[in-house]
Amino acid sequence: MHPVILHFGAFKLPAYGLMVAAGYLAAIYYIFSRAAEAGFKKENLSDLVFYSVLSGMIGAKFFYAVTYWDNFGADLLSRAAYVLRTFQYGFVFYGGLIFGAAAFYLAARRRGMNPLTAADLCAPALALGHAFGRVGCFLAGCCHGAPASGFPFSVVFTNPSCEVAPALLGVPLYPTQLIEAAGNIIIFSLLHRALGKKRAAGSVIALYAALYSVQRFLIEFLRGDDRGVLRFGLSPAQLISAAAFAAAVILFFGLKAQNEKN
Repeated sequence: MHPVILHFGAFKLPAYGLMVAAGYLAAIYYIFSRAAEAGFKKENLSDLVFYSVLSGMIGAKFFYAVTYWDNFGADLLSRAAYVLRTFQYGFVFYGGLIFGAAAFYLAARRRGMNPLTAADLCAPALALGHAFGRVGCFLAGCCHGAPASGFPFSVVFTNPSCEVAPALLGVPLYPTQLIEAAGNIIIFSLLHRALGKKRAAGSVIALYAALYSVQRFLIEFLRGDDRGVLRFGLSPAQLISAAAFAAAVILFFGLKAQNEKN
């Protein structure tokens, strides 16, 4: 599609980076707009977001490197050089989510905040920012779908500088990036409504984990890029999705039991 939005001399503005930045700003705006209502100070939330985003980027890149390590070169030095050279792209969302969540929890505890309450506030923003990111994936051609012969809403990539494999240029593909972006907008809307109701701390983030894991598990069947080594016929992302869904269900029942006890 349009992997580079603006090209002026040696300067290039990548579409993916631009959309990720837009998603980050949209998420920040949402969190800050709801901060006072949720009983949080903006400066405390700023620390949470900063450390979570930084750790999330490291985790996303780490998971990408682990998943596709054997494809980066013939030896350790060449593989490490490839990871550093291509740092501007190549991220695994679940890696960023896991590392970011760990940093979020530690930062919240350090600030004396309830991690589950803070996570509930940030859950809709996470879905909103992710939707922007998936549009960036679409523009760059990464995370693309498999050939979709006869599918009425297929998309065709023709730009040789995009991330689609050369063999798939000009071939109708499932618009997996746009499907996931639309799904994230729907999840955002549901979480936003849930956040406005009085619920047990942790219920909104649990709902996010359940909804997104189901969406991601299903969309993986339509992906046409390299999904990593399959286990039991499932991609690494699908296995993580199954684990995330199980964790969300356990958290739901735990919160329900706690409410009944109280």
